[in-house]
Amino acid sequence: MFTQFIRNHAVLYLLLAFFLFSFVNTTEAYGVANHKNVVDAGKGHLVVLKEDGSVWNWGDGTYGQLGMGASGSSNIPLPVQLTGGNRLLNISAISAGGNFTIALDSNGQLWSWGLNSYGQLGRTTTSIDKNPGKITLEGSSRPKIVDLSAGENHVLAVDEAGNVWAWGYSFYGQLGKKTKSYFSSIPEKIAGLDNVAAVAAGKDHSVALKKDGTVWAWGRNTYGQLGLGDSANENVIPKQVTGLSNIIEIAAGDDHTLALKQDRTSLLAWGRNVTGQIGDGGYENKLTPFLVKGVSNIRSVAAGDNHTIITKDDGTVWQWGRNTSGILTSQTAPIQIQGMSDAVAIGGGGYLDSFTLAVKSDGTVWQWDKASSDSTTKLPIFKKVSGIDGVMKLDEFPFVQGGQVKFKYIGNSLTEDVKLNGSFNDNVDLQMERKPGNVWELQVELQPGQYEYGFRVNGEWTVDPLNRDKIIDDFGRTFSVLKVAPYATVGPIIDHKEVTFTYSSYDYNNQLEPQAQSKSVSVMGNFGDDYHWIEIPMVKQPNNTWKVSRTLKPRDYFYSFVVRDNESGAVAVKRNDPLNPSLQTDTLTNISRNTFVVAENVLTKIPVASITLSKGPEMDLIVGEQSTLTARISPSNATNQNVNWYSSKPTVASVEGGKITAHSAGETTIAVTSVDGGKIASVTVVVKRQDGAVSYPRVGYKTEDDRFNVEPTKAWKINLSQELDIKTFNPDSVYILNESGVKIPLGYQVSNKGTTMEIRLQNGYQYKKGANYYLFIEDTVKSSNGAKLKQKVQMKFQIKL
Repeated sequence: MFTQFIRNHAVLYLLLAFFLFSFVNTTEAYGVANHKNVVDAGKGHLVVLKEDGSVWNWGDGTYGQLGMGASGSSNIPLPVQLTGGNRLLNISAISAGGNFTIALDSNGQLWSWGLNSYGQLGRTTTSIDKNPGKITLEGSSRPKIVDLSAGENHVLAVDEAGNVWAWGYSFYGQLGKKTKSYFSSIPEKIAGLDNVAAVAAGKDHSVALKKDGTVWAWGRNTYGQLGLGDSANENVIPKQVTGLSNIIEIAAGDDHTLALKQDRTSLLAWGRNVTGQIGDGGYENKLTPFLVKGVSNIRSVAAGDNHTIITKDDGTVWQWGRNTSGILTSQTAPIQIQGMSDAVAIGGGGYLDSFTLAVKSDGTVWQWDKASSDSTTKLPIFKKVSGIDGVMKLDEFPFVQGGQVKFKYIGNSLTEDVKLNGSFNDNVDLQMERKPGNVWELQVELQPGQYEYGFRVNGEWTVDPLNRDKIIDDFGRTFSVLKVAPYATVGPIIDHKEVTFTYSSYDYNNQLEPQAQSKSVSVMGNFGDDYHWIEIPMVKQPNNTWKVSRTLKPRDYFYSFVVRDNESGAVAVKRNDPLNPSLQTDTLTNISRNTFVVAENVLTKIPVASITLSKGPEMDLIVGEQSTLTARISPSNATNQNVNWYSSKPTVASVEGGKITAHSAGETTIAVTSVDGGKIASVTVVVKRQDGAVSYPRVGYKTEDDRFNVEPTKAWKINLSQELDIKTFNPDSVYILNESGVKIPLGYQVSNKGTTMEIRLQNGYQYKKGANYYLFIEDTVKSSNGAKLKQKVQMKFQIKL
């Protein structure tokens, strides 16, 4: 006899005896599918991928690396052309080698052009070939490529099965095989290397990142760039870099290597350090990975020949290494490149010079080289590249627009089923919709807040590979993290005399920005003196809505939005505010517009100066105990008295409106912030378990995964494979305890011809918000023919706040 719990939207079902929905603490490494390379630099040429799939480049063209569209070198970006003059299109990722370029199209096919002295173009042709040509990977079925990287004279590529292919120069074994002439123009699969997500090619060494977050390296190791602890020149067989785990991204310079951990703060570097590219403050080579100090919240990593580049979550770009100081000297610690606050992509390269490229959120390209420094501060500074914009945008998922959230999972030929599971709906599985190309999508509407989620892919738990933000809970399980910022549900929002307008394409026609493609949005109204109509540009927000605030005089107002997007075409059109039902139609023009009023009796706003708490700085609580904090705003007559409460560890103690509830032993920080001014006060809460509290987990029981965000009135159903002996289904065999070990009053019911046990809270009882409870099923439960439950079962669940 076995018991089985499954789930639906009304009642939570769990599997107990033979099936376990397990959350596995896995790392999802980053490949081209979720981290496209849209800017890069070789020794002397720079390459950019535009939104229309065309490739543009400039710089040194001596070896044909600028393609058919250029005759020699060029100081301005030029499109790469095919023979006949047509542009190379349909490209999804690029990589610049020393004096050549490799491109990946949307069908998984590789293209190459430039210098071919060692077969790095992957085909037998002249030593210089400026005509982009396809690279053929031999095999029973030509594999689809999903990631690529070009070194100085060799290339690495990953197919969708996780195999690595290599060709080009191999004097140091960087192709992963012995070659008679130290090079090969024929792409071949590297034996013994599988399950790879991404690759990085240095000057003469190769690096692979496996899907399990481990790093493998081979090729030249003169300066310790393989991270193996030695400096042997030739290394044909890929070896694992010891001490590295949970890596999500790798990069390789000429002779140094970088690896970013899942926490996006731990950046490891090793190899040559003659110009400070390792970032340890010195110039000694590192034979094993070194933790770079002074960096955090890293969004992306790139490497030039002898320098290192990162972009942070705030959009700033930092670098260190050769000529990065701004005064033509080496920089051994991270330094910010000025003139950039919203970078979305970076790339690097160089030989006689060092190059750093960055793409801003508006699609423009910015370049730094050793001569780029501020004339006053002497700090490195970006300069805008003329003649190029509309750079391909990186995939951003989950895509959040106001309260609309679109999830996406990129599968492969083996992906048969994908479900979304998150704290936003009590961890109930939601079926995702299959799209062409093994892509799965689902759009949901969520309230503002932070959520944890993941996917069930073919029944196996995985975090979201497209989302860098992850969290490991107290039980060692990894979840992807989604943050939905507060968004407007009415318009406009009037706070005294300050009026805030918000526009979202989804509110207008149910189209998210990737489809709507809003180019510009402004609000036009009678905001000027003497009721003159003026137009105020709106600013696109991180949550993909448009917003602007203005202080207006008390009176009646009329307004409309002016929008230029895919629907409007080249000319902007007027649209009414879908969040404001107040409309008025002009009697002369018969044109409608929205209305609102700023009232006369508006008091002068008094700002919040400080906030304090009634208790603290420390508090001791027992599990299950509650205590109330009072927030005191100063001055007491501040206009906005609203505050927000937070707990750093809600599983230890939660807070709601100042009332703290202790849930489990541990330590947490309870903080309160004022809505006006963001003033903050906090108290440290230490929670201890009281004597006689419930013992969990119990020995001899099968332990199910914990459940979170359970509804306060949740009912449980337990499906059985055989008819139940109803006499064995009672408060002694199936019961729920609170943290103090007290049984919860339950009602017991049998359904489905005796094959389903149901336990529900008695009338008038609710679980406490944020509290932990424990479900136990004893082996005294029997079937009608006397068969016992095969194993006692226990499960912990926490009620949503």
